[in-house]
Amino acid sequence: MSQTNWEADKMLDVYIHDYLVKRDLKASAQAFQAEGKVSSDPVAIDAPGGFLFEWWSVFWDIFIARTNEKHSEVAVSYIEIPEYMT
Repeated sequence: MSQTNWEADKMLDVYIHDYLVKRDLKASAQAFQAEGKVSSDPVAIDAPGGFLFEWWSVFWDIFIARTNEKHSEVAVSYIEIPEYMT
């Protein structure tokens, strides 16, 4: 994948397709790739569960830490860091 192909919308499509493939949702991945004209080039960040899933997992953990009592200590630490810097 060349450096010129880093437009946000196209990259999101690439990682959505990667997520569908890694979830073994073959028909959905194929339909999404065809309809969205998504490149079949390998993804730049090839995480085992897919970059989109990895990103979502981190986001969700931090979001829950802000809104719910059931959260990880790592997420709480991340939230508290800006408080110490001010």
